[in-house]
Amino acid sequence: MTSFLFPGLWGSQSELILTVNNIIRNKTAVSDQLHLLLKKHKPDFNALFTNPERDVRDRQTVLKSVTEGILLPGNTTPRTLPKLFTQEVVLLSDVLKLNELVCVDLLLAGEEHLPRFPTLTRGLLAVLLYYDEKRSLAACLKTLVQMREGKTWTFGLQHNVVDLVSSFTSDLMNEGLVQKILDVLVNTDVTTELQKLEQGHAVGDVTHRLMLREAISEYRSTLSEVIFVWSCQNSLPPNDCLKVLCHVKKHCNTNKEGALEADTVALFMAIMYNIDLEPLSDNSSSLMTDSIFTKNFNQELTEVVSNKSSEGLIAALHLVWAVGINVCSTTLSAQHLDKLLQEEEMLLDWTFKHGGVEFLTGSLLKSTAFFQEEYYVSRIHTLITNMIYYLPLRIGEIQADSKQQVDSNFKSEYEKLLDLMSVLYKGENSGLCDMFWYPDTPASPSNKDTTNFNKQSSLFKFVKVGAEQVTPHLFVQYLTFLRGISNTTQSARHCYNLLRSDSTYGSGNSLVTWDHFFGSLEQYLWHIHEQLEGVKLEQNVSVPTITPAELDALQAVLSLTQHILALDEDLRTTMAENNQWRIVSTLFGLLSCPVLPQLKGSILDCISVLTATPELCLSLWQQLEATQILPTVQTNSTKLGIQSELEEIESRSETYPETRGFLNLLKGLLSTTIPGSLGVGYRRPGLIPYLNFVKETVFLKFDIRAYGDNNEMWEVAAKCMDIFHVFLDQFQVNEQDLEETVNSPAYHLLTQLLNDTPLLIKIMTVVESASKVLTKGERLKGGHLSAAKSAVKLLALTLELQEEMLSLLRESSATTIVTPLQQLLLTINPSTRNSDFILHIAKFLIPLNTDLEITHGCLKLLVAVCSKPGTLSPVSVLLTQKSAVAEEVMQSLVERLETDEPESGSGTSAEHNAIRQKILNLLISLLDFAPPNIGYYLLGFDITRPLNKSVLQEPGIQGCKRTCLHSVIDLLFKELPPHSLYDTPVLSKLCYQLLLKLSTNRHTGAAVLRYLRSTYDFFGKFLEIHPWSADSSRLEHQTEFLQLLALELLVTSRANLTSYLQRLLIGLAGPNSTIQGPFHALEGSRKLLSLLESVCKMEVGTYVPLELNYFDSEKLELLLKQHHYKEGGLSLVNVVSLHKTLQSELNLVSNNNIPIAQRNEINEEIKSILNNTVERNTIRRNISLKRAAFDAWRQVVEVMIVGCNKELVPSRQTLLVELTQAILARSRDGQPLSGLLSSASGCVVLLIQQLRYTSQIPNTDIVLEGADPLPPGLLQTMTRNLVEAIIQCGGNMQQARAHLYAALLHCLKMSVSNDTTDVKLGGAIAQGYQIVDSDSLAVLCSYGDIFIESLCKDASKGHGVTKILAFSLLSIILGADAYQNWLKHLNSKGYLKHFIESINTDNQNLLMGLSSDNIKPLFIYEAKLAFLAQIAQTEAGATTLLEAGIIPRLSELSILHQLPFSSELYKQHLLIQPVFTLLTSLLTSLGSKHVIANRQASHLVCVHSELISSIVKFSLGEERTKEDYQDLCVVTSLLAWLRAHQHDLHDEDVAVSIQLQSTGTQLQRHLINLLHTLPLPGKCTSADTDLEVQTIKLQILTNVVAYCVSAMGTSSVIHAVFSAELGTKKGSNLNLLIGLLQKGLEASSHHSDAYSQLIHKALHVNQLSTEEQRELASSIAPDTDKCSAVQRAKYAELRLEQLADTKDRELSLYTQLIENLVYLLWRHVQYYTVYCKDPTEGAGGEPLPKKLLSANHDYIKNLTKELPLHLTDPLLKKIVDFCSSKTSTSMTSSFTSALVRRVRKLLTA
Repeated sequence: MTSFLFPGLWGSQSELILTVNNIIRNKTAVSDQLHLLLKKHKPDFNALFTNPERDVRDRQTVLKSVTEGILLPGNTTPRTLPKLFTQEVVLLSDVLKLNELVCVDLLLAGEEHLPRFPTLTRGLLAVLLYYDEKRSLAACLKTLVQMREGKTWTFGLQHNVVDLVSSFTSDLMNEGLVQKILDVLVNTDVTTELQKLEQGHAVGDVTHRLMLREAISEYRSTLSEVIFVWSCQNSLPPNDCLKVLCHVKKHCNTNKEGALEADTVALFMAIMYNIDLEPLSDNSSSLMTDSIFTKNFNQELTEVVSNKSSEGLIAALHLVWAVGINVCSTTLSAQHLDKLLQEEEMLLDWTFKHGGVEFLTGSLLKSTAFFQEEYYVSRIHTLITNMIYYLPLRIGEIQADSKQQVDSNFKSEYEKLLDLMSVLYKGENSGLCDMFWYPDTPASPSNKDTTNFNKQSSLFKFVKVGAEQVTPHLFVQYLTFLRGISNTTQSARHCYNLLRSDSTYGSGNSLVTWDHFFGSLEQYLWHIHEQLEGVKLEQNVSVPTITPAELDALQAVLSLTQHILALDEDLRTTMAENNQWRIVSTLFGLLSCPVLPQLKGSILDCISVLTATPELCLSLWQQLEATQILPTVQTNSTKLGIQSELEEIESRSETYPETRGFLNLLKGLLSTTIPGSLGVGYRRPGLIPYLNFVKETVFLKFDIRAYGDNNEMWEVAAKCMDIFHVFLDQFQVNEQDLEETVNSPAYHLLTQLLNDTPLLIKIMTVVESASKVLTKGERLKGGHLSAAKSAVKLLALTLELQEEMLSLLRESSATTIVTPLQQLLLTINPSTRNSDFILHIAKFLIPLNTDLEITHGCLKLLVAVCSKPGTLSPVSVLLTQKSAVAEEVMQSLVERLETDEPESGSGTSAEHNAIRQKILNLLISLLDFAPPNIGYYLLGFDITRPLNKSVLQEPGIQGCKRTCLHSVIDLLFKELPPHSLYDTPVLSKLCYQLLLKLSTNRHTGAAVLRYLRSTYDFFGKFLEIHPWSADSSRLEHQTEFLQLLALELLVTSRANLTSYLQRLLIGLAGPNSTIQGPFHALEGSRKLLSLLESVCKMEVGTYVPLELNYFDSEKLELLLKQHHYKEGGLSLVNVVSLHKTLQSELNLVSNNNIPIAQRNEINEEIKSILNNTVERNTIRRNISLKRAAFDAWRQVVEVMIVGCNKELVPSRQTLLVELTQAILARSRDGQPLSGLLSSASGCVVLLIQQLRYTSQIPNTDIVLEGADPLPPGLLQTMTRNLVEAIIQCGGNMQQARAHLYAALLHCLKMSVSNDTTDVKLGGAIAQGYQIVDSDSLAVLCSYGDIFIESLCKDASKGHGVTKILAFSLLSIILGADAYQNWLKHLNSKGYLKHFIESINTDNQNLLMGLSSDNIKPLFIYEAKLAFLAQIAQTEAGATTLLEAGIIPRLSELSILHQLPFSSELYKQHLLIQPVFTLLTSLLTSLGSKHVIANRQASHLVCVHSELISSIVKFSLGEERTKEDYQDLCVVTSLLAWLRAHQHDLHDEDVAVSIQLQSTGTQLQRHLINLLHTLPLPGKCTSADTDLEVQTIKLQILTNVVAYCVSAMGTSSVIHAVFSAELGTKKGSNLNLLIGLLQKGLEASSHHSDAYSQLIHKALHVNQLSTEEQRELASSIAPDTDKCSAVQRAKYAELRLEQLADTKDRELSLYTQLIENLVYLLWRHVQYYTVYCKDPTEGAGGEPLPKKLLSANHDYIKNLTKELPLHLTDPLLKKIVDFCSSKTSTSMTSSFTSALVRRVRKLLTA
């Protein structure tokens, strides 16, 4: 149960409660706001004590509201109420005696809160709300009183707030606050209230009853604590203090065990704080200075007590009063105190006579509320210590009287005092007991220190005198007292020294020394052996006589020894290895003798403490085996063992101390070390006998034995299951365990837990029993709680081990059969005959169970069951048929999540937060499994239908219950004003992670984001007012939130939620004016920049290397690597395992008896290593966090810039500039983002790319007219920053360098001019690089050789992408370097030579890469050749390349011999295109007269002739891709060039020429065949691909025709290419030329018309329809729907201009084609009609060609006749007209006209 059930109360005072809690947490408050709230709600505090009276008129108003309606608060019109509702109001009013109108509000509030409590009705919930409001308001009043400044504590609040609260609470006190509280305590009894509610049928099930009981009890106790905290800070008014005294005298409330109730404890302690027990100062305002008060208090205290139940309490107050009078009189001279001092003896006598000390021990300290409040404990501690210090004579008397005690059945005053101190200091854990030991340092000169020193000396004297005067009947009490005041390591060591006979401040009493203790035990062992001497083993042996007093004494000795050994490791070793005491052998000797089970149990408990020291465990195992306490060897002896004593002795006595002690010992031994060779030589080695005893003898029969105390039964079961857990926790599954010869107890245990065995059934019986207790409305306590916890932990551990076990069994041939635990939990329960194990586990999640480990274990079990295939159906049954259980589980988880506790708290607060974190962790892990599962149900999704159809609603709407998702969102909203709570950073981080996981889940993402957006405006509010900062925990939250925000931006952008998206974008890009407080320095900047600043401000820390003296640094680093583990992808060092390893190393060294001083130094060095490792882990976590935070910020930026509509981003270009400059400025050396350069550089690439596209069309170099110009000098500044970042970036940061190179490329392309150069050679067209702006080039050159060297090194040795980008940068820079400075540097340093020579290496990498589908070498190869092609664009560059041997290297590319790759044509294209493009550029730049280049190029063609032939082969109808046409184009261009300059080769190159001619015939045939198979392109669509292919085809035909022109030879030597046939369409004849000419003229006419139309449309683009504009603009910008009309028209105009440029280029190609065709036609006609004559016809004729021409004389005659029929005048006129049109140059027109005239002349000859 939590302190507050409801985050928002039904009353109006919730605002006050939240404000007060925020003041305590945040230490800040606005006094005016608090003043108004206190003034407004002051009547509410009065309502704590009296209810608004019932009124007949109000009742009538409520009853009439069925027809007339009623005006409710917050409404402007009356509202009618259902009749049933009004009846419930009347009933509620009668039961609670509350005003009817208030009951209406209360019942409406109950109806509103129903989603939180689906199992209750609104009436029952209203009753619960009524008491919860009182409880919460009482807690608020307590907090206000605590805020007062006083003598005990301070909250450190502002003075004006403290003054305001003090004034307010003082007014309440003056109005009778104490009397009102006391009246409530008298009139509001828990039992009476419940009976009243039951009579009115206002009590529900057992859970509702328990909640009511706790609410009323807490209400009472909180009101009592109001008086207590006031007394702690400021004394109560005298009359009020007397009223409290009178009240406790009449009403001393105790439970059935005799312990005080919490309210009585608070009032009793309040009286104690009003009686000063410390010396008073001169100006003290204590009540003790008031003579009237002291007189009245003394009189009231000493009056006869009429209520016998309060007698002990009054006696205790007598003691307090006596001590207070004595203490105050020592420093305050007052007559009234002196008079009271005379009654001191009477008061003390009355105290001890009437059981005052027994009351403190048995009633006060026994209360569950006492040790939960440290001020209670400290006050009783002050009472006892001051009694000893200020009343030494009385203490001496009671000590002396105790020595004369004769009746052992009557306790002396001294014994009672020892019992009180034993219980007090045994239960406290704050170290108060250290005051009883001699101070280690002398007192300082101050009076206070002197007093403390004297007081501590007096307390030690009390301890020492007690030791010296111990008599046998005081022995047990004194040892118990010593045990209590030795509750810390320091005090335990003091106690050890006290009991040493050789100690300098030993007791001096031989009865109380370690020597006496262990000597007595050894003597008792000898006495037993003496009695057993000569007795045959088979005879019945009676236990040697021992009195109860002796038994108590021995158990006290063992208990003290056990306690001292448990607190100090050094003492464990010292005492265990003491040869004089021989503790281990003596104790094991007693265990092997027939002594009482109680004593054996104490002995075993004492030995079990020794197991905490690993060095002692081996000897303990050996002693355990040697004594055969548990018989592990079969013998003929009838010696009793623990198994027999369990069955025959302990079972009859119904108590099992020996069994419990043995289980403790076994657990301790197993937890420390498990010897593998135990029992070797005399039995089968291993621990199977011990496991069998625990399992078969103890655990499986634990619930069928009789027990005097039922709690002991559950303790035995819990200890057994803890041992099972230890076995499994240290178990590692391996193949050896599958062998029958190996005895692994954990393996056998695990196989039984993974089968339907009695062991598993028994464990589930424990779970079922605990579940039934919760079902009854009771809480688990004591041993039953421990057993349930152990059972759940054991099942959870089994789940963790089973997967590895199952995997091992599948891979082996073992016959072992196991079943997954998930399936076993769904089997039939033998006790109920139902499959209800899961229900019992689920019931542990209800509010009645408050144990963290049980909750976590049960949730883990449910997760496992839900995630196992095949088990979802039974779980669905659980959630449908057993919906009440599921709803109760959900309600419990919601309540636990909404527990309002800061993470900085301790105790219960820490436990609650741990539970909340476990719940969220498990909900997150559940989302990893496929739906449906319980996780989605708990988050509010309907798992009976598809999750993507779920509609999330607010609680109460459409029957929606309050779910974990609602709680998570509410938790996050507490970080926003007005709450501004930031005390649960870990929990908030998990909440963000859960929302992120839900949002990224394909089943739930849309629903969750829609719910966050529409219901809460989550992103808008958090973006607007959340105070993000550089604190590590808040930065984690910012990271998760930004990831969510990036997803939200993307989703809303795709959904076209324009207004909402624009608001978010304005919030991000707009000024950050909402940050207050410590973040005011960021005001005015953009929100995005302030978020970046919070990332940059985070300090990750600096690692400081260790200076080691004993450990080797290198070996230590290796050891650290061995202890690495993964935490969310981050590699960290496991500090715990590292500590164990280092400690084991130290233990090994310690065996060599190293000096203690050196051992201490090694320990200190180990501590420094561990601290350094923790620091290293912290640094790694911080670095990872900073990287994740920046990546999240980067995601938001990328989605905002790329994924959202550009027009919605305010000042987009300015934002891009600011973000780019901010990142670059923070990425330099020494700047915050220098360690995140990889991520930062990636963001810079995107920003600069988008900045480039603000003035250019994306994916083009077209500059947009009217775009906002960039600031002057910006590009140069960005270029400089990028170059500096590249220089500073190390060579090992290849990803960052790649990003920076890409960014620099974009930056340079923004600075290029729009002039482009087309280089044409032999019909081939190579696109030139754009010229970089001179200013940008000057920036690059200003860095000298540093930047050039960096680029060249990356191009040589960088990673793949870095190489590619380095080559690209070099290409663009060399293209802009008019003076060839960069080229000279590359050549002089040998880089160019290296690049060329590395082509061979690229060849090998290509061979290996293409065989393994690794295309990275292919892209590197392409980039390198493109870079070389850029160099070849100039004559100087081409000459340099030629001298470096570029063409021979290309000839040696063996990868080209393996082409083509029919299945991977794109790879073939990437291999071919760069080679021939480079070769073409090289030849073009060198010119036709460069013989060496031509010869080498011709040789390359010969080498790769097979490849070239495969490219130029083209069958009719064969389908080719664009890449095929591109390859064909570049090859035909090269062949045309070489054919045109083949005659330039010198005589010594005849061999090359012959080799070229040998392949030329075949290539020529394939090329001419292209004129048949590759028709002239016709009409095509405006698609870019179709247009490009059309142009490429035309280029290919132009290249082929140019080749034919060159093939005919010079004017002196003519080689006819086409035959003289005209009548046939087949073959390479003149008819083919004429046909191409006709088609070319027709197509050119069509393209000319199309060009004119495009120009007209471009000039009048606004006259086009919207659809036409959209269609045209879509080729430029795909998202034209988001463009404005002006922008769309501009894009359409640009597209028309592009199409016009393409048509113009095509017309140019047609002109060239027609010109070459006419030239070919003229040369062939001339050849056939003039030179090819029959010799018989006369002189002057030439002989007919024999091989080059297949025509005979008849063909020539036919040609002469038919040629005029084909070359008609209209055709020739069309040619002349085309050449004279505007599409042709004047030179082309005159040349073609001359050719036409010559053709006419030949036709008419």
